[in-house]
Amino acid sequence: MIPEQACVIGLDMGTSGARAVAIDFGGRVLAETHASLPSEATRVDGPFVEQDPHSWTVAVRQTLAALTRLLPPTAHVAGLSVDATSGTFLLADQHDQPLTPGVMYSDQRAADITANVADCLQADLAPYGIRIASSFALPKIIHLARTIPETFARCRRVIHQTDWIVGFLCGRYDVTDISTALKTGADPGRLTWPDAIEQLGVPRAILPRIVLPGTPVGAVTLEAAAVTGLPRGTPVVAGCTDGTAGCLASGACQNGDLNVTLGTTLVFKAISAQPIVDPAGAMYNHRHPAGGYLPGAASSTGADWVSEHFRGADLDALSRDADRRLPTRAIVYPLEKTGERFPFVHARAAGFGLLDIPDPTTRFAAGMEAVAFLERMALDRFQELGLSPGPTVYATGGGAANDVWLRIRATVNRRTYTVPRHAGCAVGAAVLAAMPVMGSCQEAVTRLVRGGRHIEPHAAWSDAYDELYQRFRAALVARGYVSR
Repeated sequence: MIPEQACVIGLDMGTSGARAVAIDFGGRVLAETHASLPSEATRVDGPFVEQDPHSWTVAVRQTLAALTRLLPPTAHVAGLSVDATSGTFLLADQHDQPLTPGVMYSDQRAADITANVADCLQADLAPYGIRIASSFALPKIIHLARTIPETFARCRRVIHQTDWIVGFLCGRYDVTDISTALKTGADPGRLTWPDAIEQLGVPRAILPRIVLPGTPVGAVTLEAAAVTGLPRGTPVVAGCTDGTAGCLASGACQNGDLNVTLGTTLVFKAISAQPIVDPAGAMYNHRHPAGGYLPGAASSTGADWVSEHFRGADLDALSRDADRRLPTRAIVYPLEKTGERFPFVHARAAGFGLLDIPDPTTRFAAGMEAVAFLERMALDRFQELGLSPGPTVYATGGGAANDVWLRIRATVNRRTYTVPRHAGCAVGAAVLAAMPVMGSCQEAVTRLVRGGRHIEPHAAWSDAYDELYQRFRAALVARGYVSR
């Protein structure tokens, strides 16, 4: 039975700071706070990108102390969970003290050995569509073993960023979640460390035990309670990466549900009982906290063309004007960089058509339409690979703030687009904190994530957009980017 006045806390540790949210079991946000990392916490030197892990602790302490002061006196904190950046870690000694700075996900020091590491784990990770990349933690751990062997010999634990915060709160640094462990080479189906990792020079003994997100790990210690204001004994629940937390916060919770985040790029995460493997290598699978999988992929296209070509423009006014030009009949592809990753893979793909439109309002409208066409190609691709997205798309990211764009996307894809009222990653972490109380991830999402706006397809545009979508695909075929 859920105690009266019960709430859960989600803590999101990002690149620039920490954010915390307290939510009750009716989905009401009771309090939200944030603390920034100082600029000196981050060091960038060529391929090296590092942060001081003690700065993470300070930001977490400040954020939680401010949050607990805002909670009603009668509030009962039923649990807390953490999400953090994917692929960030440090090496620690026998006392769980740092031997290295926090090595960030964006650090590229191990780029030269990544292909070899990927080949060694190919047999273990290929069933999940995973191939080790230079942003993964594992190549960088191996790099440290080879370049600072004396320090590595003193290492007794690899601690991911999420694990560091969990350890600060409950004193346990020996457990990680599979979402966080994926970029350290963990097998997401078996929740184990492949033998190949040890063969590459990383002893299994220094790697943490792996559990599913949402698994109880420990309880807030007396020391952590004193500096955060959290009640001693508050349950601490295994967390996840920021990407997984964002999907949970979208409201997606059943097999076939699809979360699309439109930011700088277009990011897709679906829910599936089984891993979905793309032969083109564009999709890979996280584990879902409920035990299934989160097949996902990211396009190289998104909303970056907006900041590139409409910097300083009044986007609200531009959207209202664009609404009167729809459908535009223009065929453009607003790719700003060279190369596309999804829904098709082509290393030399290049954008076209956008700058050929002299009128800025029509240009803006055509760009929005093109992203919707790419999104439809992605949904088609999911279906080709065996997963049929449901009738609702759970939309998040900065692009979800634009109702005109949402209506275009809903019409092109003939689906309802729903935007959660509170979409931050901290909300997803709060969902994990609620899982032991609610009994399932689906129930926790249903109770905590409140729907905000629901955008339906515009029937009068449907046929025109079907025809324009076919023309868009034909333009990609003509350039050799897709085969049909």
